Amino acid sequence: MFHLASSLYTQYTKREQYNVLILGLDNAGKTTFLEHLKLLYPTPNETKKAEGAPDTTETIRSKRILPTVGQNVATIKYEGSDSHQFTNINLKFWDLGGQKSLRSMWSRYYKSCHGIIFIIDSTDTERFHECYETLMEITHDQSWSDENNGFDFVNVPILMMANKQDLPTAVDLISLKTGYFIDLVSELEATDLKLLPVSILENQGLRESLDWLVTRLVYNKANKMPQYK
Repeated sequence: MFHLASSLYTQYTKREQYNVLILGLDNAGKTTFLEHLKLLYPTPNETKKAEGAPDTTETIRSKRILPTVGQNVATIKYEGSDSHQFTNINLKFWDLGGQKSLRSMWSRYYKSCHGIIFIIDSTDTERFHECYETLMEITHDQSWSDENNGFDFVNVPILMMANKQDLPTAVDLISLKTGYFIDLVSELEATDLKLLPVSILENQGLRESLDWLVTRLVYNKANKMPQYK
């Protein structure tokens, strides 16, 4: 009885924390995405972002963001578009380096993550096949089998973000779904996956994308319980 009461107390007095990996090839915009989230959302110790804050697009353009070698970590207090939904959630992001030599380290984080964001440079058509192969490696990694009844297939939601949609050379979402990534969409149609268009630099689609991911993280709690902080 004590343990049940203690568990209920924890769930009602502490915030749910979900760990999210930010993956993708190098130069896709992963670190810029994390830096922009830090401007848009408060930290766990803040109540909310100050009113009249400077334009995040101008701020992010002024930052000198270097390629990630290793990892960048940040935690935000999630604020959904619907203020009455999911009011008790923190998101901890792990931005992992996307260079080919660093991708072998990604699997070390799979067991502790609740969701994956995979960012695609939608202007870099020459690397779309590499994106496809990398995503297949992620979803079929053996690490998933230890907590998935021996079935080595991803059991967390995946948000694919088609970045740089503000540029004239970007491939649009319909072409990505029905052309370049049709095999990927077909193969992963039974999983919890979504491909959404964004411009990370211009703050287009970031909140909407995160709203979708949080909805799926909460829905997937039966498979992956959050931490309580």
